Amino acid sequence: MKQALYKGPDISKHNGNVNIKRVRDAGYKRIGIRAGYGKNNVDEKFVSNALACFNLGVAAVIYWFSYALSVIMAKNEADYCCDQVEKYWQKCPVAYDLEYDTVRYARTKGVNITKDLATNMAIAFLTRVKERGHVPVIYTNRDYLKNYFNMDKIVAALGKVYVWYARYGTSLTDAELNLADIWQYTSSGSVPGISGKCDINIFYTDFEMVSSVPAQREETCNINIQNFQKAANADGYRDAYGRKLTEDGKDGKNTQYVRKQICLQAKRLGLTYKVGSTGEVARWWQTRCNEILGSNQDTDGRYGKTARAETIKLQKKLNLTSDGKAGYNSLQAAFYN
Repeated sequence: MKQALYKGPDISKHNGNVNIKRVRDAGYKRIGIRAGYGKNNVDEKFVSNALACFNLGVAAVIYWFSYALSVIMAKNEADYCCDQVEKYWQKCPVAYDLEYDTVRYARTKGVNITKDLATNMAIAFLTRVKERGHVPVIYTNRDYLKNYFNMDKIVAALGKVYVWYARYGTSLTDAELNLADIWQYTSSGSVPGISGKCDINIFYTDFEMVSSVPAQREETCNINIQNFQKAANADGYRDAYGRKLTEDGKDGKNTQYVRKQICLQAKRLGLTYKVGSTGEVARWWQTRCNEILGSNQDTDGRYGKTARAETIKLQKKLNLTSDGKAGYNSLQAAFYN
């Protein structure tokens, strides 16, 4: 019998701000990420989700929600998807995702997606994925297999194609289990780091043997990190060798070392809070809270009752531990949001 290897959620903008570190630390080995949909519409959360996976060493399987009306459009969608994937991974599982909304949309454009058309679009998309050096995956379910995808024809055209099979429940038939490389078994799962319900998958294939090779990214200057480095230097923080941080806008090991030394917090006074941490890092944090939340707290560098309340709001928004303290993980989240 096929053995389950590990589990992982799949996410998109519909899941809001996902704390990838919490997902990873909860034991999930791979995350499905929507890169986008249709004609080069990049998912609003793809960059933050993919970058977090890249930085944290979390494996991924990427999918593109198709709104193709023809074989040419499906091939183009594969290029749009791979263009995004290759910013983070040299080689990665990439899935073609044709669903009922694809069919609905096509009908509004005067196109009836038949089984032949759906099959040929899948072949076009996945062939292009394979040509670009990635691992072809098809998302499907029992109805798609019956009415939209001729798997024999797809396999004949491409050879090995991994199957991401959606069927909600507690078990698969022997035939389904034999087919599935990934089983999406629920849309109402609960995963630390993800607000609300989410899809969860069981992986029967260890893609790590063939994929998720990180791209060689030349890290660029991140203004949020650079401003943090300037603030930390002004407050007298130093790296492990007693040196000021290089203000290059990169979250390297020295910046991470300093970040571990910082925990902005208010002082408790009975049932209320008064000013605790002060300085330029506190001012930087207040500024980032305002930018992320759309708030207008005073950026006076004094971390008191208001700063604590705003921090809790930000932590809740970004799926962080809501303790009112701006420490290592909260500071990192403020770099990339």
